[in-house]
Amino acid sequence: MKTTKLTLLLLAAMLVGVCIGFYANSAIIRARINRFSQLPANMPEHLTNRLTQRLDLNADQQREIRKIFQAHGVRMREAREQNRALIDALIEEARQDIAQHLTPEQQEEHKKMLIELRERIRNDQATRRALSASPVNHSPAGHPK
Repeated sequence: MKTTKLTLLLLAAMLVGVCIGFYANSAIIRARINRFSQLPANMPEHLTNRLTQRLDLNADQQREIRKIFQAHGVRMREAREQNRALIDALIEEARQDIAQHLTPEQQEEHKKMLIELRERIRNDQATRRALSASPVNHSPAGHPK
């Protein structure tokens, strides 16, 4: 009888622990989604509005600054893509160098690890794309309404 009560108490404590863990994990995920979803969809407009608010820009200044942000945004994307290609090449070179020092069994496990990593990166990218595609209304200060 005493053992049954102790077992039930232990199971109840485990169940409470699992529920708390699940709730904490969901809260963390919700917080991350909220943080990503608060990014302005139109960054040049957002930055121009922020500068207008702080610097009291007139309409002509706003127009010119918006153009500058748009032009530099294109160049920044191009630079990011070029750097991404360079970083990918360096990562691949490092992976090949690592593989030379592994046993055949370790190489197989390393390949599995890399496949898992690529899948996780794909999932993260898909999540970011989904979040950036979701419509979010922003006030002039860039905060969601």
